[in-house]
Amino acid sequence: MGETMQSFRTILPPLPGLPQIQADDHLLCLGSCFAQEIGNRIVDGRWSVRLNPFGTLYHPFPMAEGLLRLLEDRPFEAEDLFYYQEQWHSFAHHGQFSGSDQGETLTKINQTLTAGSAQLKKTNLLILTLGTANGFVHNDSSQVVANCHKLPGQDFTKKLFAPDTIYEKLAPVLNRMANQFPKLKILLTVSPVRHLRDGLMTNQRSKASLLLACAELEKNIASAHYFPAYELLMDDLRDYRFYKNDLMHPTEMAVDYIWEYFRENCFSEETRIYYEEIIAINKGLAHRPLRPDSAAHRQFVENLKVKMTELEKKYPHLDFGKDQ
Repeated sequence: MGETMQSFRTILPPLPGLPQIQADDHLLCLGSCFAQEIGNRIVDGRWSVRLNPFGTLYHPFPMAEGLLRLLEDRPFEAEDLFYYQEQWHSFAHHGQFSGSDQGETLTKINQTLTAGSAQLKKTNLLILTLGTANGFVHNDSSQVVANCHKLPGQDFTKKLFAPDTIYEKLAPVLNRMANQFPKLKILLTVSPVRHLRDGLMTNQRSKASLLLACAELEKNIASAHYFPAYELLMDDLRDYRFYKNDLMHPTEMAVDYIWEYFRENCFSEETRIYYEEIIAINKGLAHRPLRPDSAAHRQFVENLKVKMTELEKKYPHLDFGKDQ
């Protein structure tokens, strides 16, 4: 029976040809909250990385417009903000950028933009995580907003964007970036987070639109590659135990599984060694001793400092100064 027993799991094979991340690479991540999850693990590896300079973005249109802003280092103006419920907001940003003072809000937005633009100019790998093809179009401005900021529903028209429309919005920006930065690699992925408020069928149609758009981008842009985060959760794991209680967001275990696939396919052997060394340092720094004044702990701290110094020499981009 053992020879004929079927496997009740679909395992994704390795994907050859994905960008290989090096220890001293610079990265930029934009997109949904899943981009933040993966980005946080990149931060743990102490890479030079900038996460979501516009806050969490779900729809491809705000992402494309944000990338263009970063590419041109084009600051936002006061007229780009609007006042609602005692807060200044931007339709191009997540609510985390909103504030009660217009000047301070604009300054925060532009400081983050400048930092993101500087990061883009040295980025080796851009990770874009598309969340939904359902967009909210602001009726007065015709802008597909990054966030509705709790404005009345009648101010917006909800629209499911077709694959060709998404492709036509993203392709010119990504092509321009590829021409300007020949060494830049682009990793496209579709977030496995399910948008169930619109219903299962609408969510599936949305994800299908994103998947088809990514396929066209990968086909027509040489530097663009697709990473199967959506497929890893929906087809490989394929079980509600890998979702949080809201049945929409993946659990920590599921994200770790996708991250492990990312490591296996996008890390060179040297990068795997680097990452393990950094994680060991992080664990050492997070250690909370029962007896901090003991000789054993003092020796532990000294050994950790020696190891950090060795790694700083081995990897010049590292700086553990803030951790000591």
